[in-house]
Amino acid sequence: MNDEPSTVHDLAVPRSASPRARVGIPAAVRFADFEFDFERDQLRRNGLPIPLSPKPGALLRYFLANPQRLIPKAELMSSLWAGVVVTDDSLVQCVGELRSRLGDQGSKLIITAPRRGYVFEADVGPAAVIGAPDAPHEIDAPVGAKASPSRRGRQVVAATLALAATLTAGALLYAVSAQPPNLDEELARRNAIVLLPFKDVGEPPAPAVVRNGLVDEIAAQFSERQGARILRSADDQAAPYAMSGRIATQGNGVAFDAQLTSTSDGKMIWSDHFESPDATDPRVNFDIALRVVSSVRARQREMHRANVSRPGYRMNTGDLVLSGWDDIDGRQTAEDVRRGRSRFEEALRVDPSSVIALTGLGAALMAERFGNSGEPTPADLAESERVAERALAIDPNNSVSLINWGNVQLFRGHPDLALPMYERAVQRAPSNPNTHLRYANALMLMGRTADMQSSIDQALRIGHRDPRIVAAAYYTGAQAAFALGDDTRAYALARRSLAERPNYGPAYGMLASIDALHGRTDEAAMNMAEHRRLMPYNTIARHITNNPSGADSYMASRSRMCEGLRTAGLPER
Repeated sequence: MNDEPSTVHDLAVPRSASPRARVGIPAAVRFADFEFDFERDQLRRNGLPIPLSPKPGALLRYFLANPQRLIPKAELMSSLWAGVVVTDDSLVQCVGELRSRLGDQGSKLIITAPRRGYVFEADVGPAAVIGAPDAPHEIDAPVGAKASPSRRGRQVVAATLALAATLTAGALLYAVSAQPPNLDEELARRNAIVLLPFKDVGEPPAPAVVRNGLVDEIAAQFSERQGARILRSADDQAAPYAMSGRIATQGNGVAFDAQLTSTSDGKMIWSDHFESPDATDPRVNFDIALRVVSSVRARQREMHRANVSRPGYRMNTGDLVLSGWDDIDGRQTAEDVRRGRSRFEEALRVDPSSVIALTGLGAALMAERFGNSGEPTPADLAESERVAERALAIDPNNSVSLINWGNVQLFRGHPDLALPMYERAVQRAPSNPNTHLRYANALMLMGRTADMQSSIDQALRIGHRDPRIVAAAYYTGAQAAFALGDDTRAYALARRSLAERPNYGPAYGMLASIDALHGRTDEAAMNMAEHRRLMPYNTIARHITNNPSGADSYMASRSRMCEGLRTAGLPER
């Protein structure tokens, strides 16, 4: 077992030689202290992955194909939004998001030529790819035509990047030729936020990377969440909501106060305070942005809940989708899951291509299959697979689509295939605490229990206001402790999970198993009775199906858990 701290990048699955590798074209390039891996569609810095949303990713590819050249705005807009009329503001936002991803080097690498365009000021060269096969043998060029190694390297990189830019432009042209789903568009408009410039009110001023980068990072994180739209405009009437903020130094750290107001009447509907102890930490913007997005999304859900609860209110299709997600995210019983599923199915009859409704239906189907709220075991996995596959085909970068597809692989008995799906979900939407918990769970199934804690901590940090997330995080920590043989810690964490969510059936199952293993017969019987009341259809067989594994270390832990559950009174089938 690997006891070293892990990163998401460590989980990359080995792959066969790619078409680029087979013809000698590098699959990754290096610039400054970054690498971009075309095979994994991944930006890295010092080996750590940096998530990119689709448009900034496409912009980076175009810059990499055209380094040290003044690229007119019109050329970039034509490449990124082929066939669609957009304003300069869209390009400015995209550039801002990419600069934010490049951290303290963003403004140095992407130079603005006022009223003209942008220059990507970087030397771009080939880079080694982690897990790449040995380079193929070169075929000698005809005499007199052989280029020098350095020149040949530049030619190969240029060819690679030109091809990547061409493919990107083609993919974008195809994507924008189709009409976006009406329901998803309606929900995006409903929750749209104008991000206004943040004010630095501290003395001394906050570091430039915070002053200039925090608003970009918040925009980037919002753009990764489904149903969200962020506008960068001086017109605070361009969307239903406007966000403003104030930054101030605080000792060696930085503090940020943000507020969300209604643009129709100026009423404040959300405000929060965020702090970071080290203003020079390169992840300070990223960390604050994750917490801002999570907090705002929670407030938006509260507002929706209050709106549809008004006497006489009649839900439209968009309300059905949002209420369906409210049912699934806040589920307490099997009836909550059935109601959420019914709402998604009704919405999909209106718009069969709504990704938000499809992923909601996929989440409802998976909630039935996990059975944590007392659902009977569904007959087969085929419907879940069809729904997850359709959502992924429409939006392959949607984090919830990736989670649902990973869950399908899990129930097919392939946690090794589920793991990279959860990995991509974390990269795409790091502000979603559920992505971190699914990722941590997959690490456990693959025998990497010692690597789970950072993901659990991140979920707690982002979702600390949501009792369901906190309960699930403590339970995941209990699973990790049990797998590592620390029953005392596992028991304590399971009890903390129940303190947050008293009707969380899985935690009672863990308490019952540990009680039985340690000869506490009365306590085991009491906790098992509560477990079976909350999860009446759970069995030993279902526990095994829900937790597949090919790792010997986890198999031993699962067998021990089943022994305790069996002794406490859980039936085999």
